[in-house]
Amino acid sequence: MDEDIEGDVGSLNVTALEEIREEFLACDGLISHADFDSLLDPTELQVHIDDGIGDAMWCRFDVQWYQTGCYSVHHTDENGLDFRFDHHPKPDAPDRHFHHPPDADSVTSSCIEVTEPRVVTRAVHQLWRRAYETGKLTALNTAENPP
Repeated sequence: MDEDIEGDVGSLNVTALEEIREEFLACDGLISHADFDSLLDPTELQVHIDDGIGDAMWCRFDVQWYQTGCYSVHHTDENGLDFRFDHHPKPDAPDRHFHHPPDADSVTSSCIEVTEPRVVTRAVHQLWRRAYETGKLTALNTAENPP
């Protein structure tokens, strides 16, 4: 995601990432584990889920949260289904934006308007869970009142 950011987003906020890890682990029994990519020099939190949308047997969220409140929550799975909820400066896009599946290339405004790490986590999980239960990707970025 770093190549996608234009402007200073600050350093990684490990405290916020620890809150996000706790929130993910508390909200869904399908989450097998959530760990930092490195103990000594973490660059992201990786949340592993033992199932996925459609016929995917697993998926993962890679989460980066910065001191400025900017973030990236990137979904990927074994079938290469990628989408991402971002909040950071990006040329030709609103700061809060969504990268659409299946390849996270096209971008529109994000439906997530909340800013607190735990609440953003619940919003992302709720949107993912709806797509997981219905098998439909069309509503991934559709919410009138995210938690």
